[in-house]
Amino acid sequence: MSSLNQYKIIDISEIMNYVENPRHDVGSNEIDTIKKLVNKVGSQYMYNLAKDIYENGLLGSNLPVLVYDPNKGKYIVYEGNRRVACLKFLNNPEILTSIDKSLMQRIENLKKEDKANYSNKINCYITSEEEALLIMERTHSGEDKGRGLKAWSSKEKGVFESRRKKKSPIELVIADQNEKFLNEDITQKISYTTIRRFFNNREIKKALGIDEEFSNIDKNKIIKINFLIDKAIEESNRNGLSLTRLFNKAREIEDFFLPLIKEKEEDTNSSIKRKEEVTTVSHHDNKPKEEQDEGLLIDGIKSSGINLKESDGVGIKKGNNQQVKSLKISLKKDENKFYYTNQTIDLNEKIEIEHKDLFEPQLLRIECSDLVLVNGIIQPDNIPGEYSITFKYYMDNTFEYTYWQDSLKIVIKAMKAPFIVPKQQTVLSETFYKKYYENLQFEHSDKIKSLLYFLTYENKNGKYSPFLNIVSRMFLEYTFRLYASKVLKEDNHSIDIKSKSLQGFIDYCCGKIEQTDTKLFVKHIQKGRKEATNKVEILQKSVHYFDVTMSNDDIQVMFKNLAVYLEHVFDKILEEEYTASIR
Repeated sequence: MSSLNQYKIIDISEIMNYVENPRHDVGSNEIDTIKKLVNKVGSQYMYNLAKDIYENGLLGSNLPVLVYDPNKGKYIVYEGNRRVACLKFLNNPEILTSIDKSLMQRIENLKKEDKANYSNKINCYITSEEEALLIMERTHSGEDKGRGLKAWSSKEKGVFESRRKKKSPIELVIADQNEKFLNEDITQKISYTTIRRFFNNREIKKALGIDEEFSNIDKNKIIKINFLIDKAIEESNRNGLSLTRLFNKAREIEDFFLPLIKEKEEDTNSSIKRKEEVTTVSHHDNKPKEEQDEGLLIDGIKSSGINLKESDGVGIKKGNNQQVKSLKISLKKDENKFYYTNQTIDLNEKIEIEHKDLFEPQLLRIECSDLVLVNGIIQPDNIPGEYSITFKYYMDNTFEYTYWQDSLKIVIKAMKAPFIVPKQQTVLSETFYKKYYENLQFEHSDKIKSLLYFLTYENKNGKYSPFLNIVSRMFLEYTFRLYASKVLKEDNHSIDIKSKSLQGFIDYCCGKIEQTDTKLFVKHIQKGRKEATNKVEILQKSVHYFDVTMSNDDIQVMFKNLAVYLEHVFDKILEEEYTASIR
């Protein structure tokens, strides 16, 4: 046996995988442990790693960490289980016979390629179990307030690639110039790969006047690029599709962006001309004193560029000082300011808007450098603390002048024990499942039943928990559409119109439900329902946007608040089915 805390070359046959690896359930033996590891990580990911090791060998800077077990006479790998398992596949693919035959075949085919650059004898770090566990904690606990590994952001990955290839890609240039001129991280609203897809398009670059070296991307071009991105996001939200699905082909990008670029050019020229006219008017000596004090109002915006707030009571003046409606924005000051680290918080709900038809979502910016914010939605798992959030609404797409600005503070607390539900870790209760599952025997009920089963028996922190948002969204839409059709007797056309907004559609159905029994659906029940449906928009986005997350805790709370409504829905659907069967 070797001494502790030393580096040593060990043959792979002398190493066993760690049966208590936190990635999976405890293994009963070596083969069972590897099987659990493959099932947890995924065959494709294990193959990708095995292929990389086969062609490039192990990274010398990241050695497996081993602890010698005198009872077994072998070393146990505490850190590096995936790498060791892949080396075992490469050394003897047949160990996959009872684990994954398809993966075994792929490993055998890989070994036929003349690209081998690995060894079964690997350099390892030998230490005590105590230190090995500490290394595991530091490696897999994320940044851990600076003690662990800090992952690269999308921008940092781009910087690395640009230094490696000696040329910056267009997405990195756009991100850098955006931060330089607008002091904003553009990747908070659009991914690097999507920036590249949009603006590395030959026709788009030509229309924007971007040269082949991307050296002429100045402030004006950055403003136009932001305008195009905001319009694309707005279109994406309107269609309920992600940017990548909506703009999947070069032609789709060109058909959408090219008319907008032309429109932007025309608006810019018109704006320059209008500012020249305003400057001329502002130098007239005979204008009324009221205008001297207030500044000239054109389309509701002061030409002087002074920031406007809702408290200014600004109106739009046209013609003979005729007063018409104006956009007014404010924050709901009395809203909840205390949240927990596992919550998903939609800051858009904090805003009150008067005359919403004048509101342009792309002009709104919600900012807090210390929080993970995507489209105004605070993602879960932020560090506990007090945060100041700034809301800005700009005059136009140049983002030079602020129309309205305000801020609020929120406190995010660490989770407390009362919020953990030790027994019920699923979205729907087994009682609910047993009450309705077997009775759902009508046409198309199989869809509802499969979703019902998943939401009842899939642990919210289990293997397939990442799919809870997708299944939850499907279940809610199917359930309330079914209710509208069978109980409210709505036709498909009427349902389609009402369900353009899933939140609005569920609220509509719940409103009808509340009218049926005012004693049951009392004020606090209705309040819980509204809190639940207010999260539907985040649920939608978490399905369509890869960078938006809704925590499974929030989904569980959503279903808890909707429980009495869901019971009513299923009771009424089954009543209708029974009545129809005896007619």
